Amino acid sequence: MEIAEIFKAVRARRLFATAVVLIAVIAAVGIKLSSHSVDTGTATAQLLVDSPQSVLGDLQQDPTPLATRASVFAQVMASTEVLESIAHVTGIPASEITAQGPFSGAGLALNVVTPSEPRGSQLRAQGIPYRLTFVAQATLPIVTVSAQAPTPAAAARLADAVAGGTNQFINTLQSQTQTQPSKRVIIRELGPAQDSTVNSSSALVMMVAAFAAILILGLVLLLALERRDRRARRKIELELGEQLEMYDAPAAR
Repeated sequence: MEIAEIFKAVRARRLFATAVVLIAVIAAVGIKLSSHSVDTGTATAQLLVDSPQSVLGDLQQDPTPLATRASVFAQVMASTEVLESIAHVTGIPASEITAQGPFSGAGLALNVVTPSEPRGSQLRAQGIPYRLTFVAQATLPIVTVSAQAPTPAAAARLADAVAGGTNQFINTLQSQTQTQPSKRVIIRELGPAQDSTVNSSSALVMMVAAFAAILILGLVLLLALERRDRRARRKIELELGEQLEMYDAPAAR
């Protein structure tokens, strides 16, 4: 399909082309007016799985065992007991918090394919307003916390509470097992959570898609009409040519 043919068809049917554009604009505006934009807050924090002496301040300590343990904690943080501790720190009901951790291996990416059984739990939890995701780094004793809440401030508060809530759980476990103080694990937050606002509305994408779809459909229809008329004109020209030849033949004799 040549560009020149398209422009020629548009010029030949200006009213039709204008009507198509107006319909596309009206459809896009209608989608915009009928859609509702919902802003949600997100926040990210970095947690260090550390020892009482801290691997950051002691060159003689090997961080490798803690890096391996970080992948375990990334899953433990998504457990019901830890979520209850986090809920206690924040004051948010535990029933309004859901969490997701890695399901196998260390350092899984956020876009990893989730198995069907955990995915079913995720679908059931979609209506819960407070969400946490935990991802362990592959070679570092660090767990990345991603929080989602109705507002950025609430998301930051939720992300910041993970360290305190997890330490409460660990302290209780260490007291029950009488772990020596020098061998205990400590979760340290590496600075306050960084929050931002996310617009969850897809109105803009739907507007562009509707406008483009109607415009393309109208253009295809315009070209089809133009080609039909061209074939009709060509047929009339051929018929007239044949009639002229029939009249010219006796005159020539």
